[in-house]
Amino acid sequence: MAPSAFLPANELYLPTECAQNSPEEYLDELITFFERYRHLTDIHVVDFLTYNQWELLDPEWRKALSPDPAQHHNRQAQSDWLSLMIQIASESNIDSSWPDSLQDYIKKSKALALPRVSPPGYNIEQTKCVIDRHILPGMTDKKIHEVERMSALINNVAETQNIKSIIDLGAGQGYLSRALAFQHHLKVLAVDSSTIQTCGAKKFDEKAMKGYKALASLEIHHVTDTMSPQNASDVLARWSNIDRPEDWLVCGLHACGDLTSLMLRMFTESNEMKCLVNVGCCYHFLTETEDESTGFPMSRVLKSKGYRLGSTACMLACQAPSRWQDKEEESLKAFGHHFFRALLQFIMVEKGLASADSPPIIGRLNKKKDFLSFGVYVQAALKRLNIPADSISVEEAEEYYHTYKDRQVDKQIAILWTLRALLAPVLESIILVDRWIYLKDSIKDSKNPEKGVWVWPLFDSIVSPRNVVIVATK
Repeated sequence: MAPSAFLPANELYLPTECAQNSPEEYLDELITFFERYRHLTDIHVVDFLTYNQWELLDPEWRKALSPDPAQHHNRQAQSDWLSLMIQIASESNIDSSWPDSLQDYIKKSKALALPRVSPPGYNIEQTKCVIDRHILPGMTDKKIHEVERMSALINNVAETQNIKSIIDLGAGQGYLSRALAFQHHLKVLAVDSSTIQTCGAKKFDEKAMKGYKALASLEIHHVTDTMSPQNASDVLARWSNIDRPEDWLVCGLHACGDLTSLMLRMFTESNEMKCLVNVGCCYHFLTETEDESTGFPMSRVLKSKGYRLGSTACMLACQAPSRWQDKEEESLKAFGHHFFRALLQFIMVEKGLASADSPPIIGRLNKKKDFLSFGVYVQAALKRLNIPADSISVEEAEEYYHTYKDRQVDKQIAILWTLRALLAPVLESIILVDRWIYLKDSIKDSKNPEKGVWVWPLFDSIVSPRNVVIVATK
């Protein structure tokens, strides 16, 4: 039983293929599938040529997906082939002539992941409010989309649970906090560990106040602080009504890495926090340690197994292959950049300018001027690394480029990275189900049918790829 119409009918919607499984069985199936293909995950594109990573793929897969060499100089054929790679990632685009093992991998990687669209019968449009123009400054279209839905959801859950006070962890510039305070008239404690973010949020508040002069009561407090399960009660006590006990709803919109895990722990361990609404992100910042404060895993199921995803798998979980088709031009450029970096590393290792075991970090280059050609890219990278420009001349770089492009190494990278990206939704599903089980275990003694843990897609996955929200009440 859901506490309001703003929550879906079921707490957890498993994919059709696993509909009869328990959450624990489903989690086990996700992990079994991932472990079978972990070798595709624990790699870095910079090493593609240096360690001949093309050989990681089944020979039949390589043969089936490689473009026709005879069409190497046919621009339209090459464009069509690259578009096919994007479609494989974005859709279930499968050629019946491909090896059965390849077809099965593509199908199952998509079929196993948690659904990324609204559950049956759930009208996502009811979970939004129109953001007032006075609190719009600073928001991108993506942020507006997220705040419209999340602020309305938080308000409804709080209202249903008779909660008037919200703590927004990792509040940043305060976009969600302002919507909750100014539009939904909730008391908001916006906490961020960065003074810069807090100061920026206060400036936006001052601008918004000009449009809310008639608002009699407004409580929004921006605080620079670092919270933990150990100090949560003390922090909340400083901002609570001294005349009566105060219940809180803790929320976070795209709480980064371990901040989501911290938030879940504070909710389960705090007497003051009665509700939680969270959308996580930045899985590559998750820690995987033995202590209780680890970011992953959280559930007793995976902790008892000592299970770890590893840093490269956590990073891969952040990918959103479903967006590739919608952003095809950006995706094609990304493939090209991968080829440039892998080829540069290969050349540097050959010339003794870098170690194969510890590739140098180049950092961000200008995507327009530094990627005009491979020769230009090499010179920009050498400058960033403080290596003499004549170590790899423009002419030499271009010769390497044409040699390895003729061998279709750029296409090989695209193939490997596309197949690898298919694991991203599976990995994110492992993280989300682990969190769901952890929360369920924490409130399992509750007899109230309106207490529970709900997980479902709240945002449009194309607009906001990290679109799954977790709502918990205790």
